[in-house]
Amino acid sequence: MPQLIAIGLIGGVVWYGYKAFKREMDRINTETRAAEKKKTAKTILKQDKDGVYRPMDDE
Repeated sequence: MPQLIAIGLIGGVVWYGYKAFKREMDRINTETRAAEKKKTAKTILKQDKDGVYRPMDDE
């Protein structure tokens, strides 16, 4: 019987560790995708009245 309890406890720890690992990987994936999206965002330039090109507002 003690072996069954030990196996159950070990299984619970493994399950909790897997869930924590998956949650952390989702968080990192979200951060990475946001950084990639920000990095690949193209800046659109518009020529002002004085002839100088300036970034457009994101409106």
